[in-house]
Order: sequence, then structure tokens, then C-alpha cells
Amino acid sequence: MKRYAFAAALAALVVGLLISAGIAFAHASLVQADPAPNSFLAKPPSKIALLFAESVDEQASHLQVLDAQGNPVAGAGAIQFGTNDHEMTLPLPALKPGIYNVTWSNVSRVDGHALQGSYPFTVLNPDGSVPSGVNQFSGTNSSGGDIAPSADGVAVRALSLLGLAVIAGAALLSLLGGEALRDIRRGLEYTMYAGAGLLLIATILNIAQLNATFASESLGHVLLQTALGGYVLARLGVAILLVLLASLLRESPRRASWGIAIGGVVYLWAYTQTSHAAAGAGSFWARGFDIIHAVAAIAWIGALIGLLVCVRLLRRNGDYRHVVPRFSLMASVLVFVLIATGFFSTFVEVDTPSKLIDTRYGLTLSVKLGLVFVLLLPVALYNTRVASKRLIALAPGEPRRFMVSAGAEAVLGILVFAAAAVLTQTTVSKTIATNTSVPAFDHVQTSGGLNVALHIDPNRTGMNTYRVTLTDPQGDLTDAERVALTFRYQDNQSIGASDLVLDRVSNGVFSGQGPYLLLEGHYQVQVDVRRANVDDVNVFFDDRPAGPPVAQLRAGGQWDNPTPGMSWNELGGIFLLVVGLGCALWRGRIGNVNRRAGWAANGGVLLGFGIGILLLFGVHSHTPLGGLPSNPIPADSASIAAGKALFEPNCSACHGIDGHPPSGLKLNPYPLDLTVHAPLHSDGVLYNFIAHGIVGTAMPAWLDENKLTPEQIWNIVNFLRTLGSVPGPAGASGPAPPTP
Repeated sequence: MKRYAFAAALAALVVGLLISAGIAFAHASLVQADPAPNSFLAKPPSKIALLFAESVDEQASHLQVLDAQGNPVAGAGAIQFGTNDHEMTLPLPALKPGIYNVTWSNVSRVDGHALQGSYPFTVLNPDGSVPSGVNQFSGTNSSGGDIAPSADGVAVRALSLLGLAVIAGAALLSLLGGEALRDIRRGLEYTMYAGAGLLLIATILNIAQLNATFASESLGHVLLQTALGGYVLARLGVAILLVLLASLLRESPRRASWGIAIGGVVYLWAYTQTSHAAAGAGSFWARGFDIIHAVAAIAWIGALIGLLVCVRLLRRNGDYRHVVPRFSLMASVLVFVLIATGFFSTFVEVDTPSKLIDTRYGLTLSVKLGLVFVLLLPVALYNTRVASKRLIALAPGEPRRFMVSAGAEAVLGILVFAAAAVLTQTTVSKTIATNTSVPAFDHVQTSGGLNVALHIDPNRTGMNTYRVTLTDPQGDLTDAERVALTFRYQDNQSIGASDLVLDRVSNGVFSGQGPYLLLEGHYQVQVDVRRANVDDVNVFFDDRPAGPPVAQLRAGGQWDNPTPGMSWNELGGIFLLVVGLGCALWRGRIGNVNRRAGWAANGGVLLGFGIGILLLFGVHSHTPLGGLPSNPIPADSASIAAGKALFEPNCSACHGIDGHPPSGLKLNPYPLDLTVHAPLHSDGVLYNFIAHGIVGTAMPAWLDENKLTPEQIWNIVNFLRTLGSVPGPAGASGPAPPTP
């Protein structure tokens, strides 16, 4: 009884630590910077402004600017943090023309991941030319948001998952086998000790990592004064409690096993509070998917490990008629839950399908899915359909053959744990601002019987390659003595023009490089062609280079919709369809156990599929017939700023300044909440809504009524994508006009 009292007291301590812990966040990766990485500036910046995916710890986060030799810039001000601790800004003195390097480091306020990075920018000479010199600063290991995970962090998380699986597996087999496993309880007890020991070691290593990360603060302060420290202490308390409960297995097997199972769930819950699921909008629902997913995986692979231990101890003397069928039924249910929750978690963490390939998180997730569906599930199906029946019948070669096939399943499960550990240490796809594909500029003008083709690649602000091709009316190449380009920034006439004389590559082809498109906005590019004994030709092109991509981090409370790009109707519809599918798969087995439960399962099938289909396909679409226009305007800060300037006077009266329609409007139907509905539609659909209106509503046709131009509408579309997002750094909403 004393041991029970001690266990209860320790459990109360764990619960208290859990309650005292705060809100969790994940990797604080860099998602936006002003000035942008590798940018060329005509005007020196007044400050450095960085936006991170999550809150950063002020004491352990640093930001400075170095010159091309790696020396700190003198005269910089003190680091300032935004109200939500997502931002770090550094006031700068007047910088001379030259190459500079921004270096930063931070520690996430809750999950304790330490990140660092650097990037260069260049302040141009007054005439727009690139200053001489070479950047001698080599930089830090990581500079973008998609940062490689730390090996020690992955190892600690994988060790934790393995320890949980081992101890939980022994407990679950004790519950499934009951008295049939009475003779091997000592072996199960030792297995629990092994799992609890691994878990305890992993937790202590986690504390050591925490101490190294928060080097500027005492370990006591981190453990007792931060939410992350509270969760780590909670996990330590649970690990100690599990060791104690393992010692009670022979005295009270069912109570000890249930206690260990509940303790394992609590440990996973404490991990979830500092996971990716705890960050961003809808964290309550995301954490729910995450913990159910983790419990299903641990229970499945853990119970399999426990079954292998039992078979190894019992050999051909075991009566497997009860424990193996129970395990098979439990495993099949857990696999379904695992796949379903993993499906929902993917929607939460990966906002676009392309990021399954373009980001480390997406690639790791793809590898994990491959392990599960290509290798693990086929082996598990064989074990359920063939190997388990042979074991029950104690066919020739058993249980050795079963241990081989089930062992293969367990090894594959542990590899999936390793992939999951990598995922927990990798920046999630939705927080990574990836470069959208922008087509190169490629246009032709004709003057004086000469075709002048201008090609600009990649047509982004900063360095570009410029190529001019000259042909006669028959399409044959025509040479010239000199071809020069003149760049004029149209959005601010006070900025002087820049000139570039192209080099002759071959007959009729001229090329050159340089940072002549410095700012987001519109440029006029003049091409001057000088030929012998012929009048000069001057043609003009209008270009808009793409600026750096703007991060769009969804803001919201823990009860909001966790899935970017899906409405509540669609999320609820998919969830109910999954529930209906689960009831359909197991209604026969459920009915064999209990008739009323079988009726409930049948009702679940009808309601799940019926209401799920209604919610999923009853969502308004307004999708127009025919092809949709594609967005020709890059969603950079200039376009977003222009869209905001147009949205406020023209659209906010009905849709609100922030996308939430104001109350009291006498409109039927009532204007939509754009923070919810804009993400549900493509750019082309949104363009058509604005350009041509929506029949049966008060939405006017802004293009058809000549109130807005196509470019203005595309700017508004780009602005709509930011509604409900975490704002960027101060001063990053538009380019500051440089002086000549």
C-alpha cells in the first residue's frame, strides 16, 4: 500500500506540472526578412527586421550586422522584440555602399530548438553600380527556414518513442493475455523496466540538451520558469512513475498495466504540447490528432514487441488462442486510427501539395508514408492473415517463423519511429515561404524593320541575365554595333535611370548581367540598337520583376480551424466520412461482441457517410465554367501593399478591414468572412469573383463596370491571401523608395 500511496503522490506532482505548463510553440525558423536575403539596395536600410515562425526567447536570441570582412558594424542600436516575440529588429547607422551580412540566432520559447543563420545584402553606389570588393564572411550553417534537423534531437526523440513502445507493449500484452500469461509476468516486468529505463535516459538527455541550448540562463530557471521546462519535468516525473508501476506488475498486474498505459499517454501528451501541432491556429484540434496518432502507433508497435517477448518466453508451451486474436483485432483498429489521424495531420502541417517534395518535412513525411504503406502494412497483413494462424495452430516451424515475420514488422515500425523523430525536429512545411515559380520575361518589339526580342531571367529583383536577339522581318539574325539597356523605375520618378551595355555573344545576340531591377514594382526597359549606316532603333518594354516571397502564417486561437485551405464544413465532412468508414469496417465484429453496439455501428455508418457527404459537397463553390485565369502578378510585398491600399476603400465596407464582415449590414446574403473563404478558392476563382461579381449577391463586377483594372484586381487577390496571417516585419509591407 505504501508503494501505491507513493505512486499517487508522484502522479499528483506530474499533473500539477502539466497544469502549470503554458502554451507551446515549435521551430522559430526565419520566414521573412527586410532587407531580403541577397538583395541589392539603392538606399541603405534604417534597420534589420526579421520575422520568425514562432516566438523566440529574448535572452537567448541575437542579431547583428557584419561588414564584408566579418567585423560588426559600429553604431548599431539595441535589439528590439515585437509584441508577440515573433519579430527581431536592429536599428542601423547610415551604411556606406558595400556588402553586409545579417547574422542571427534564436531559441524557441517553448520547444527549445536553437536555430541560427545568416544572409548577405548589398548597398549600391549612388550611381546604382555594384560596389567593389568580395564578401569574405563565410556565413553560418543555416540561413533559410527549411533547416536540417539536429542529429542529437532526432536520437533523443527516437529513443523516447522506442522506450514508450517497449514499456507500453508489455503492459498491453499483460492486459490482453490476462491469466494466460501468468507464468511470464517476471519477463514482462523486466521488459517494462527496460522500456522505462530507455525513457528515463532519453528524458535526462533531453534536459542536457535544454541546458546546452539555454546556455545564457541557469538550468533551474529554464526548468522552473519556462513552459518547456515544465513539460520536460513532467516527462521526467512520468518516466520515474512508470519505473515504480513496473515494480507492481506481479503484485497487481491489471492495475499496474492500466497505470503504465495511462502514464504513457500522459508522457505523449506532454510531448505533444511542445510539438508542431501546438503551434499556429487550431492547436487544440491539431494536438488532438497528434496525440491520438502517437498513441495508436505506440500501442500497435509496442504491443507487437510485447507479443514477441511472450512468444520468446513461452515458445511452443504457450496457449495463443486468446491473446493473438485479441492483438490482431486491436492492431487492425489501431492501424485504421493511425492512418486516419496521419491523414488529418498532413492537412494541418502541409499547406500545399508541392511542399511534399520541395521541403525537408514533406520529403521525410513521404519517406515515412512509403515505409508504412509499401513495407510495414503488407508485412502486418501477412502476419494477421497467415503467420498468426500458424502460431495459434503451432504449425511446424512455429513459433520461430512467426518471430521472424513479426520481428520484421517490429523493425519496420521502429524505422517509422525514426522517421517520426526526424519529423518532430524538422521545420513544418506550412511555415516555409517557398519561392513561387515566376516566368522569365520574354517579349518582342518591332521598330524600323527590326525585331528586338528581350529576355530577362529569372526576372526577380536583384541579379538578372539580360539577352537581346535582333532579327529582320524574315526572321534572320541581324548584327549591330552596340546594344544598350536603360532601366527606369516607374513607381518613383525621382530614382535615376541605370544603363547596361550588352556584350556581343554571336551574330545578332547580345547579353549581360547585373542588379538593375532593384525594387519591386514597374520598370520601363529601353533597348537602344546602333547599326552601321542605319538609323538607331529605340524600343521600350514594360516589366515587373518579382520580389522575395511574403510569408503567410495563419494566425488564430487554439479552437480555430487547424487546416489551411479547408473550411469547417470540409474538415467535418472528411472526419465523418472516416468515422463512417471505420464503423463499416468493424460493425460485424462489434455486433458479435454486443448487439446494441452493432446497431450503433450501423447508425454510425449511415450518419457518417450521409452527413459527411452533405458537409463535404454542400460547401458553396461558385466555380465558373471554363478555364480560370492564372495570376501574372507575383505575391510580393509591393503587390500586397497595393492590394491592401485598394481593398480598404473599395471592399472593407462590406468585408471589414481585416476580412471579417462588420455587423449590422442590411445585405442578403450576408458578406462572407474572407479569412475563412478566400483560402478555399484558387487565384483565378477569386479574380473572377471580383472582376465579374457574384450573381444573387451585392458583390459588384469591378472589372466589367470599369472600376478596377486587371492588375489592380490581381493585387487585391494577393492581398486576400494574407488575411488572417501573422503580419510581416515592420516596414516590410512595401519597398522603401531609394534615392538616386
